[in-house]
Amino acid sequence: SLFQEGNEIVTNGKGVIIVFESSTCQYCELLKEDFTKNKEMNTLAKEFNIHFINKEMEQEYIMGAKKRKETTTTLKMAFMAKNTPNIVIFDKHWNRIFQLPGYAHPQQMITFMTFVKGLQDGKYKPDEWQKFLKENGVG
Repeated sequence: SLFQEGNEIVTNGKGVIIVFESSTCQYCELLKEDFTKNKEMNTLAKEFNIHFINKEMEQEYIMGAKKRKETTTTLKMAFMAKNTPNIVIFDKHWNRIFQLPGYAHPQQMITFMTFVKGLQDGKYKPDEWQKFLKENGVG
């Protein structure tokens, strides 16, 4: 599957995308469809570990460089994820690069994911993201 199952959120040398979702969130379903059906997004998705976290379901997760135990509640608080979807994108070193409260359409997601993949490949520096987004018509 394109999306990671289970409660261990790891990088394994890839970027990580966490999406807070809820059972009534139509835009969360749309985002899943985008990942699956949009060719470019689908190709980029393979460079990331993607986790959907249902914010209504209390669970334990193991995440981060220190493999700390977190719960749905502590993660929601840490990322102030009130609305769904809420998309958090990390690089492979667990640096939070982007957070988007709300739905991001494919062109936005492709731009964010391309930048983070470029960071991994040493193409970009972390402080160049604003410039990159402007050049790509996002932001």
